[in-house]
Amino acid sequence: MASVSQFNPYQCDQCGTANIVAAPILYEQGTRAYSGPFHSGTSQSYSALAAAPPDPRGYGRPLLLWGIPICFTFFWGFVGLGRILGHPESAARLGETVVVFFLIGAASFAGMLLNFRRIARYNRQVYPQLRWNWEHTYVCRRCGKLRLIPS
Repeated sequence: MASVSQFNPYQCDQCGTANIVAAPILYEQGTRAYSGPFHSGTSQSYSALAAAPPDPRGYGRPLLLWGIPICFTFFWGFVGLGRILGHPESAARLGETVVVFFLIGAASFAGMLLNFRRIARYNRQVYPQLRWNWEHTYVCRRCGKLRLIPS
């Protein structure tokens, strides 16, 4: 009688071994926390670094990159506006410059808001799918091949 070989989803496609492990478990096994009297932290093996989970995008970098031009342009725009209100005769020279500073500041603020919107959309729509894929990815311990096994 001939035996029918059944496909095992928890088997490596490349080398055929059943020695596979889920990426979250590989990440957890390779991450170690340490602490001493003056410092603490974590260390990771190379396999844990390779099996690291995806990260959601943060708002700190765009806030820093857009916030500096916003503060700079609005600061100098208000300084120029104060100069115009304090000395009306300088309005002819400074009026256009103050308007340009405020327009650049408003454009920078709009750019920051658009960047925040793009990050929020990524964190709401793309990141959950990446996280789900990471949670369902298996790594062969023999050859290192990654495989997504949907459940």
